[in-house]
Amino acid sequence: MWRGRISDGGVVIHSRVTFAPGSSETAMTLGFRSPDRLLKLKQELPGWELYQVHIDKYHVMFWFESCHCLLNVAFRFSYCASDGSISYVYDVQAPGDRKSLAVDELLRRSIAAVEAHDERLLDLIFDSGDVLQVHDSPEMRSAWFYRYDPKDRRRTVWVVDDIEPEEA
Repeated sequence: MWRGRISDGGVVIHSRVTFAPGSSETAMTLGFRSPDRLLKLKQELPGWELYQVHIDKYHVMFWFESCHCLLNVAFRFSYCASDGSISYVYDVQAPGDRKSLAVDELLRRSIAAVEAHDERLLDLIFDSGDVLQVHDSPEMRSAWFYRYDPKDRRRTVWVVDDIEPEEA
């Protein structure tokens, strides 16, 4: 089980969190289509400019706003270029050494709009028309957004997380 502090205004974007490996204990949460959560994402994310993308064994970290804002994806995302030249799904947890990632067209581009087609898919539409789609899993902590205080990176000033605040 992941435990951490949810700062004021933290909201849930995941639909379920599994606590201990092998445990049947879960916490039901809301998905991307929750009106309050979607509104919060639609208000905060437009204008975020993608600065860097870091690849880790268990996460792909999309750093925005000179590394003061983070979208951390631990499950799956897809990318589709506006002209259709690039389209793929990247499964972060999939085994194998044949993964490839092409997001250079998104670097230094800003999020123009945010849409949720259902509880499991969140579209980040960039000013170029390219779409980064964040997938949600009912089985794991899938993705979370943080805005860090530019003067103190240890402090978050805005959070959209995928755990229920009372579990933090």
